[in-house]
Amino acid sequence: MSTVRLRRLHADFNQVRDYISRHPRLQLIQVEGDPPERYQLEYRINSLRQRDGELQEIRSHLVEIALPRNYPRNPPQCRMLTPIFHPNIAPHAICIGDHWSAGEPLCSLVARIGELIAYQSYNTKSPLNGEAARWVDQNLARLPLDPVSMIVEESGPGTRPPIEPSPQVDAPQLAAQPAPQAASPAASPAPPPPATAGFACPGCDARIRLTPDRAGKRVRCPRCGTIFALPANG
Repeated sequence: MSTVRLRRLHADFNQVRDYISRHPRLQLIQVEGDPPERYQLEYRINSLRQRDGELQEIRSHLVEIALPRNYPRNPPQCRMLTPIFHPNIAPHAICIGDHWSAGEPLCSLVARIGELIAYQSYNTKSPLNGEAARWVDQNLARLPLDPVSMIVEESGPGTRPPIEPSPQVDAPQLAAQPAPQAASPAASPAPPPPATAGFACPGCDARIRLTPDRAGKRVRCPRCGTIFALPANG
């Protein structure tokens, strides 16, 4: 193993271990390798599972992250160890997007997977699960399923203001009609979606939907991971 790869794996492990120890919804189940090249994590986040054609709310999810031989030039290989109903997650893979770069820390990827599980982030243009993409189309007003923030701020002097849960990227092809009668995790009718305004992410130009209560706050773009401050009202 090269010295460069060895240093990177050690740095990743230290950062992931620290990040998970400070996030109340995450647990490191086990690792393989010294330094680790395979991680098994538990996410305690509200999401969905499909069983016998019915959707069920589920809160515990196991994820495996494996670092291939040519990591970090190539992205980690991520897969669910427990079933989940999501447009960008299949039994064999978690689609982490097209914006992986060798400089992205592994703990950032851990956070992005949590945002996917919570339905804070999704892409219905090229889904791994077409049925889940259609469900998103019909249930936009119910998303995200969990508003948990996956950002853990450092403590001490100079701490930056908290980062809000990721906004959602506009998906023009998604219909705004209410959901038809179908299996759904919510027993009561969904409330009307809040008013939103669109603006561009400074990192990737993705169109972001902003609700009035987030004006002036810091968020992470769910498409490219850029963290930035939203414009203030007025």
